[in-house]
Amino acid sequence: MKRVLSVFLAVLMILTLVPFVQAAPSFSDVPRSHWAYKEITEMAAKGIIKGYEDGKFRPNNQVTRAEFAKIMIAAAGVDIRKNKVSQTFVDVPKSHWAFLYVEHAKPYLTGYKSGTRYYYKPDQYAVREDIAVALVRLLGYDRTHKADQDVLKRFRDHERISPNLRPYIAIAIQTNLMKGYNNEFRPLDPITRAEAASLLYRALLDRNDDETKVVFPNPDKPELPRSVSDNFSDTELKNWDTDHAVGTWGVVNKQVTAISTEKNLHHYFLPLIWDEDKNTKRYELTVDVNVSGSDGLGGVYFNGKNGAAHVVFVNKDRVTLARVEDAKDADIDVIASGSYKLKTSNRLKVVVDGDSVSIYMNDQFLFRQQKVKPEGTKLGLYLQRNATKDAPRSITYLDNFSFTAQP
Repeated sequence: MKRVLSVFLAVLMILTLVPFVQAAPSFSDVPRSHWAYKEITEMAAKGIIKGYEDGKFRPNNQVTRAEFAKIMIAAAGVDIRKNKVSQTFVDVPKSHWAFLYVEHAKPYLTGYKSGTRYYYKPDQYAVREDIAVALVRLLGYDRTHKADQDVLKRFRDHERISPNLRPYIAIAIQTNLMKGYNNEFRPLDPITRAEAASLLYRALLDRNDDETKVVFPNPDKPELPRSVSDNFSDTELKNWDTDHAVGTWGVVNKQVTAISTEKNLHHYFLPLIWDEDKNTKRYELTVDVNVSGSDGLGGVYFNGKNGAAHVVFVNKDRVTLARVEDAKDADIDVIASGSYKLKTSNRLKVVVDGDSVSIYMNDQFLFRQQKVKPEGTKLGLYLQRNATKDAPRSITYLDNFSFTAQP
């Protein structure tokens, strides 16, 4: 059963000190009858736009050019890179709050040139012709569509459109990105927060111009891996069978951890996706157990079947090999252990060879246990409830996992 993601995200917000944002925000000044209710609500739910602390959105407030750069970058999902970004505009220095947004939006937005110097005018209001250019360039329509400037003649105020921007305005009209009002385009009218939300929503989140119905071929059964490495830079946990995980697992600061709202759940398991059907007698599991004020209580599990498994975990003064029969039972059957002084980061390696289990810490052999009966083929990451129950004051993370199976 798929874990309740919203619960984990709530804890994740606490751990990373990010204010919690409701999945479906509502604003007191944007009733359901508002013409842009859907666009505003869905854009806010995605974190692209935000309201004010008093619970209002202020849909009729006008948007500055700096604000629009930020909104557009967020809506387009453009990756904001803080390194090696040089200043282009005289009036948007690196100390300006919108510097990164403006620089990353530069390929799509209009600017101003005076002599050899460029200006962005971040505090001026964004106007309709600026937005038309941004949407056309962001979607690449200036490369895929030929501008027919005759379409501009349908507007009584077409001569007010800046000459250099007319091809982009024409494409925006041709592709229904933007429309006029009462036979006017109003190119220099500032846009409101509601209009910005609506335009970006329709352009970037609700486009289905190229949608066609297709029939997919029957897929071949994918070949499952016999070696896996994961440094958890991807928050989606693609290497892991999260549908059958015990506990709620997620990535925080490029490390993985787990929690649960079930008070009687004492052991958390995250199963690895691998080729279990092959007759594998020897394999290795390696993981970093990183502690922040906790006693460790994390590591790996193997020989898993029907909810039971062998586990190896790091504690404050020992490394323990044990058997967990039930995730809801706090008791474990200790098989063997070795003395070890817990560090901030602890490299654990477990080598399983038939019924022999060898434990290494920080690349140093610790102990070996024979006659550990292989019970099943499930394996992956393991945490005890106490590893994260006092988060964020104390918590255990797992990182830099690797698995290799031999024939």
